[in-house]
This record gives sequence, structure tokens and C-alpha cells, in this order.
Amino acid sequence: MNTAKDKTADAVLRILGHVDPPEDLYSVSGSRLYDLVTANDLTELPEILTAARKTAGPILELAAGSGRITRPLLTLGRPLTAVDSSREMLALLASKVATQAFNPRGVRVEMVEADMSSFELDGGYGCVVLGASSITLLDPPGRRALFRRVHDCLAPEGRFLLTVLNADSHHASEENDGGTTVSPLGTDSFLITTESRDPANGARHVTMIHVNFGEGGTYRSSAYTSDIAFVSNSLIEEEITAEGLTILERRPVRIATKTPGLNDIELWVCGA
Repeated sequence: MNTAKDKTADAVLRILGHVDPPEDLYSVSGSRLYDLVTANDLTELPEILTAARKTAGPILELAAGSGRITRPLLTLGRPLTAVDSSREMLALLASKVATQAFNPRGVRVEMVEADMSSFELDGGYGCVVLGASSITLLDPPGRRALFRRVHDCLAPEGRFLLTVLNADSHHASEENDGGTTVSPLGTDSFLITTESRDPANGARHVTMIHVNFGEGGTYRSSAYTSDIAFVSNSLIEEEITAEGLTILERRPVRIATKTPGLNDIELWVCGA
């Protein structure tokens, strides 16, 4: 994309003297930054945990990442399967699960390296969770495949908990072209996040620039990008219904950490 906000990211990188092209956010080093940035983000956790408590049986978490949502789910004391396509993310999660601070009840966690739209698991899950609006990372065939697999994995009274970004709202309009934020990460680094939007093609392009300071005023920068789809909620509902799932409830999600483009989120509780 050749948009104004992409030019903003390019300008920031030039000012910093960063010459290497940005890496994918889900690369090895990008995964570590993602873990650092999201570690203290409580967005959607109360809503997901409240809904999960009303279910019974083992839990399946898709796109589990490094465990931001996994940790509260473990407090329920139920066996959990964590699926993610990033080996680095799963390694970070495994190291956390092995600690008492992260997993005080010693819950058994199975790690599965697989894409959330093409995993192969047996059924019987009382709760399937897909948070962080991760559904926007998939194209239409991928979303349909995911919903089909979720349907097959759910126990008869099981629930699928899905958070979605409300792309039907004004936040996805052509008049709102993302933005740029600067936020501290500890005492010696900060994060610059820029977002460009292409409503005509249904996409957001996010660039995250991490700047670490050293002694004598020196600094080191790293940059990562991710493309996220604008997906109409009505389209997601059509796709869910087509794969045999029903939206039983929609709940607003309180935003704990302000992030460009992520300020209108809902939790959908679905059944088969």
C-alpha cells in the first residue's frame, strides 16, 4: 500500500537511521516484542473469563500467542490446548506454563503448532476461545475453515468465544486513517506504532517501531509490520451461520489499553 500513514512510518524510520526493512510481527524477534507489548493488557480478559466460567470441560485456545489470555483461563483449573502457528510464541508460552506464578494450579497444557484455520484435533471441548480480534488475520476461506473446525470441536453444550473488531463502525471509515502513538516500554525504551488504512481493500497496515536506549545517548531500533483485515461483522455472522454455529450473545468489551484501530470490540458467545 502507498498511503500517507505508510509514509509516516517510513519517515520515522529514516529519522532513526533504521535501514533494514521491517520484519513480520510474528517472526522470532517480533514475537518477543509482541509478548512485551501485550503482557499487561487486560482488554477482553474479564469478559472472556466470565463467559468461560459458564462452560464445562476442556478448553481450546486458538492463536494463543505467548499466553496473555491463557493465563486467566488457567485459573479455571481445566485442561487446556493452546494452538498457534508460531513456534517462538509457543516456546514463550511453554516457559511460562512451567512456572507456578503463571500456572499456580498446575493445569495440563497441550501445545499444538498449527494454523488456527487448519488444526486437526478431536472434539469434546467445552469452550473454544479466539481472542485479540485474531479473526481479522484470516482471509474469507480461512475464516470459513476455522468456523467449520470449531463447530466440529465443540461439545454438545460447548461455547465458542470470539472477539471481533467492529469494522462496521466509524473507526473503519475512510475519514479515520489510523494514527500514530508513542508509548513507553519500561525505563529505557519506547514503542512507536503507526497505522494506515485501506478501506477500499478492507485492510489495516500496522508498523511497530521499538527503540532501546543505551549508554551515552545511543539507541537501537527494530521494526515490525502486520496486515489486518477490515471484516464486516455482518459478513462474519454469515460465515459463522453457514458453518453451523449460532451467535447466542454479544457483549461489549472494555478497552484496557488504547491501541490504534482497536477501540470498538465485542465478545460473541456462539454455540453449535
